Amino acid sequence: MAPVHLAMAASIDLPTAVQAESDSSDTDLVCAACEGDRRACYAIWSKYAALVQRLVRRFLGPGPDYQDVCQEVFLRIFKRLHQVRDPAALHGFVVSVTLGVSRNEARRRRIRAIVGLVPDEPFSDMGTSAGQGEAREAARALYGMLDTLSAEDRSLFVTRFVEKMEIAEVAEAHAMSLSTAKRRLARLMSRVNARVQASPVLMEYMGSIGQGGSS
Repeated sequence: MAPVHLAMAASIDLPTAVQAESDSSDTDLVCAACEGDRRACYAIWSKYAALVQRLVRRFLGPGPDYQDVCQEVFLRIFKRLHQVRDPAALHGFVVSVTLGVSRNEARRRRIRAIVGLVPDEPFSDMGTSAGQGEAREAARALYGMLDTLSAEDRSLFVTRFVEKMEIAEVAEAHAMSLSTAKRRLARLMSRVNARVQASPVLMEYMGSIGQGGSS
């Protein structure tokens, strides 16, 4: 099967049949998209766009360029769609690709910060009222803490503690065994809790993470 491309989905005129395509199973959508069905490509984008946007924003935090990252995610998804071994597992494939692109973007941002190519204040659009100011400070503290983690640890944290995925889902999304995921999450939970408890802003915002990482 030949790769499909984002342009195929982006160029669709939203025919009435798209709703029916959106209601199709993931297996049907993957098979149809790999055969060049533009309606299926659009249906995949429509079905998973909200998930991708949520994951990217939770991984990277507020910022003007998250849409570019989402675009890159779908470029990767459509380019590699023909490699999906189990079309029924499209959801997991989308999550895995989204996390991979987000990890790469986090690494690029870290390099840009090291060489002084820092973006504009990413939290400036969160409002100016007292409550919004507190939320902005909490978000800044949270993502400042996440910036100290490796890209993979950040990915583990977001999927388990922000996205609230089950540990088996976290393990699958990161292509690691369940036992490895449990060990990594337990170590990560200990490190993050120590940093949270050392920050009054984070402690008020998050409290203790608890035992969610290892059970």
